Amino acid sequence: MIKRSFIGITAPRLTYEVIEEAPAEPMTVRPAKRITLLMDAPMEKTSGVLLKSGDAVQQGQRLQLFENNAFPCTISPVAGKITSVEPFLGMMERPMTAVAIDLEGSGDQDKDTAFKEVSKTAGLAEAGTFFRDLPGRPDFSVFNQPDRPVKTIAVMGTEQDLVAVTQQYVIGTNIAGVKSGIDALRKITGVQNIQLVIYPHMVQVANSSGAGIKTVDLQYPAGSRDMVRMALAAKQEKGTEVAFFTAEAAVAMGAALQTGELPVDKLVTVVKKDGTRQLVKAPVGTHISDILEAVRQSVESGDRVVLGGPMTGHAVFSLDQPITPETDTLVVQNHSDIPEFADTPCTNCGSCVRVCPVNIPVNELVRYMDAGEYEQAAENASLFACIECGLCAYVCESRIPILQFIALAKHAVQRLKAAEEENA
Repeated sequence: MIKRSFIGITAPRLTYEVIEEAPAEPMTVRPAKRITLLMDAPMEKTSGVLLKSGDAVQQGQRLQLFENNAFPCTISPVAGKITSVEPFLGMMERPMTAVAIDLEGSGDQDKDTAFKEVSKTAGLAEAGTFFRDLPGRPDFSVFNQPDRPVKTIAVMGTEQDLVAVTQQYVIGTNIAGVKSGIDALRKITGVQNIQLVIYPHMVQVANSSGAGIKTVDLQYPAGSRDMVRMALAAKQEKGTEVAFFTAEAAVAMGAALQTGELPVDKLVTVVKKDGTRQLVKAPVGTHISDILEAVRQSVESGDRVVLGGPMTGHAVFSLDQPITPETDTLVVQNHSDIPEFADTPCTNCGSCVRVCPVNIPVNELVRYMDAGEYEQAAENASLFACIECGLCAYVCESRIPILQFIALAKHAVQRLKAAEEENA
């Protein structure tokens, strides 16, 4: 866990956590009374919604919000009764739908005959339908670009942020499951060039995965998807794409195809206030409050709970917020350890420029964003080249929340472009 201030005199060398010895078995956490599933689909109207309050659901049952297959479905990780289906705003006003399910019943796995029928012959269309909300959230949308075919798949055994050990644990304890997932990806996609991305100390275990091995440095953010994409670009054919899947997602897909049942438990690294880690396994949709209670971590007034890690994660406003298929890390920060941000103007010290891994003129970018000139930031200061690693905010002497400003600027530009296209 990062304990130093977000003000750095020299460029920091931040390194990923390393599992050198086999960690303890993850703690199994079960929701106390209710879960909440966040569906990546806007609920702009109530007519035509298939899910209703009072509907009974079984564990493993696919839940479809609308009849239109263009909208994604999700998987119920528990047996119970739907108590509410409501609009939910995610990060940057992302329209979603929250489905609350009260627990009841035996929790038997739903015998999804539709999945069982396609599990042995699943292709891209079926994978996109059935696998989207598995732990790790496998994303097959990149395969829908015929002008940019996927020639390489990267299975990520590295972490997206600091302090997490989720993917390392999967590699270290279930390499056979990772291999099954890699075999499944070859079968589903037809792509033969699959690279397992790992840290150097994981090579011996990873050699039995059946994939090529790509090692990355332990210095952050070398293990992020954007940095790996750039590292693979030199060997990539022009006009082609790289598809990314986590090691956990690969294991989930392999298990689903082998057993005909859809995995529902998510592995999460919980980092407590004192910096100690606890791996937990909980159903997708489990509330943060249930997880913190299980690991005996209290939250006081002024403390901060972060989903996603200290560098790139976002603070939650309620402990009733659930973990999602993408949640690898849950960090609890004591109020006395939280770095203070400020409205102090940029001093042009250049620390952010020196530390940027993709050489963006961050000081210029900050000035455009401070003036609300978001489109100019995109055109003149490489806004969309930013990989949002958070290093610039970490070293900023003026304590400017640069990462949040960048996310806001990207969102604003995308909204402007969408409005222009709609009115064209």
